[in-house]
Amino acid sequence: ASMPALIDYANWSKTGSGGFMARYGDLQNAAAAETDREAGGDKQAGLKARMALARFLAGSELSYEAIGVLNMIAKIHPEMMADPEFRGIRGAARTMVGRYKEAENDFSSPALTSDPASALWRGYIAAKQADWTAAKDAFVHGMSAMNQFAPAWQARFARAYAETALQGGQLDVANTEIALALAQTHDPAEILAAQLLQARLIEAQGYAKRALAIYDAVGRSPLNQYAAPALLHAAQIRLASGEIKPAQAVQIYDGLRFRWRGDATELQVIRTLGQLYLGQGRYREALEAMRSAGSVQLNSPEAVALQSDMHNAFRALFLDGRADGMEPVQALALFSDFQQLTPIGADGDLMVRKMVQRLVDVDLLDQASELLKYQVDNRLDGIPKAQVSSDLATLYLMNRKPEQAIDVLNASRTTVLPTALANQRRMVEARAWLALNQNDHALELVGKDPSPDCDDIRAEVAWRMHQWPQVAGLMEKLLGERWKNPEPLSADEEARLLRAGIAYSLASDGGALDRLRGHFGPYIDKARAPEALRVALEGPAQMAANISDFNKVAATDDTFTGWVSKMKDRFRAVPAPAPRGKVASADTAGKG
Repeated sequence: ASMPALIDYANWSKTGSGGFMARYGDLQNAAAAETDREAGGDKQAGLKARMALARFLAGSELSYEAIGVLNMIAKIHPEMMADPEFRGIRGAARTMVGRYKEAENDFSSPALTSDPASALWRGYIAAKQADWTAAKDAFVHGMSAMNQFAPAWQARFARAYAETALQGGQLDVANTEIALALAQTHDPAEILAAQLLQARLIEAQGYAKRALAIYDAVGRSPLNQYAAPALLHAAQIRLASGEIKPAQAVQIYDGLRFRWRGDATELQVIRTLGQLYLGQGRYREALEAMRSAGSVQLNSPEAVALQSDMHNAFRALFLDGRADGMEPVQALALFSDFQQLTPIGADGDLMVRKMVQRLVDVDLLDQASELLKYQVDNRLDGIPKAQVSSDLATLYLMNRKPEQAIDVLNASRTTVLPTALANQRRMVEARAWLALNQNDHALELVGKDPSPDCDDIRAEVAWRMHQWPQVAGLMEKLLGERWKNPEPLSADEEARLLRAGIAYSLASDGGALDRLRGHFGPYIDKARAPEALRVALEGPAQMAANISDFNKVAATDDTFTGWVSKMKDRFRAVPAPAPRGKVASADTAGKG
């Protein structure tokens, strides 16, 4: 051939009067005979015959067979890797069978840099891989070789160049190349492919109705690789013009995604279907449709766009609040089914935090714990892990599982923590030991810390030990100047007031009781247990002989319920931790 990568289909594929098998046998025999001469020491003997066989196979478009012969030549004659014709023929054969990456390696040889025929192959490969900038440059460089190729390949190159121009907005160039493609082929499949591209060009020029007529015609073809994208574009035009409703479009696209699969058309159909579902608020159907694409062309622009749509939809649901209108159980089910879409980094942590907040609000503590447990086990390290572990331990305590709370705290210990976080973890652990009736251990963790949380734990231990003056003093201290606020007491505050009254009564401290009555008397009528408060604040003379009655009304559950309510408020208020430790990979993030 006149150019290294030019395949001379007309001459190389000639078989002579004996037909294909006779010609093929002659070339094989010649290559075998020269192989024997190679075995005798003549290393160049078989090269000429094998190259003749490779040309015949490539010219006949028996590309796999041509690749096999050429690979054998490369193995025996490594020096041929620098030969322009060898690299050109093998690159072309690899392109014909869709091995684009391997073909790129051949056409990247310095020996083919200035070859126009190689440039056409490079442009074709780039267009197939949607690298439109590279495709445009290559086609411009290779146009001088176009008319030397067989008509069938001129049509294919022209069609690839037309699509490249269409993607770049060069509508005049696209129009010229489509006309060339239609003029150079009589193959019905090639004509349909060019007509489909022509309809896209007409649509881009602003003539949607004219394009629709062509789409409808191509859509009636039995060749689904062309009919499916034609029907896709036709439905898009009809939907945009109001000719069909979104529900009708959904039916069309849902059928199309099963009619043709495995290429960019499938991805376009699924992406369009997903967007329609999202617009109708059918979030599960949208995500399931998008996920149905599987691993089709993972690196193609369409696949990247589809993955982006899925992640954006998931973010909108669980980060931007679109799922807030769903029932918490439904939201959890949707989150669990698609949690591999949870983004890595602080956004993913915040997303999980928001989901946990909703679950905690409706007392789905087991499910909330599972979400945080995955975070701790798989996504976090260092300080973020310690923070989320503290939250997980708090959930376990709220769910009356103190042993698990201690275990998760022990598993996430680290040497250096911010003071606030260290204190938070210490309080959670102290409460866990308190729940296990390990009072001494709880007091040891509290130490001399004067904070309200520590006073709460000290008061609980003192109550259990019947140390009434200490209980009363701590409870009144925790109430502080709450009496200046006219709002009704919370459950936690009411439990503290009740315990303070009982403790002062049992300590026979009438002066303190007078002070409590003066401060909190107006709150009694609006309390949850007004009679119990009234009797407790009246002093020992009014109290029943059996203190167990008051132990019931001031039971541990009252203070525990108040603590749980406070923890729920904290979960609502605290954002996800910003710093990041180790992260999970994109394909495993969020799997539980």
